[in-house]
Amino acid sequence: MVLDQLSGIWANFLDLFDSIPEDNIAISVYILGTLLILWCWYSISKRLPSPLGGITWIIVFAVLATPTISEGPNSAIAPAIFGLLFGILTKDSPLIWSNLALITFVMGIGLVIGFFWSKYKTTKNAQASAVAKNISPL
Repeated sequence: MVLDQLSGIWANFLDLFDSIPEDNIAISVYILGTLLILWCWYSISKRLPSPLGGITWIIVFAVLATPTISEGPNSAIAPAIFGLLFGILTKDSPLIWSNLALITFVMGIGLVIGFFWSKYKTTKNAQASAVAKNISPL
């Protein structure tokens, strides 16, 4: 009796997912999964030395979030690492190099942004400490 009620509730719950388009579920899971992995990696990388933690976070971001240029029904939501691995498995050199170039490009942009952010924080901290030296302790 209870099992029949639970199976009815479960069937109604699964019918809810049938009304949502498949692409929306896949994109939502990919985005939320990427954000969750990046958040977990951030908690690891903040314990690493300053430049190493930021660089590893940028590498993980580039590997997870770079879009692919592969063809197929699900290629619009696949990260470039899957296109790279598929190219390696099929020995398709143009696919390997194009996905590797995309990942490297995103990594390069992230490293340039990180460099300028680091310089900004350094000058901001230097100015704050210069102002703190001019203030009288009394």
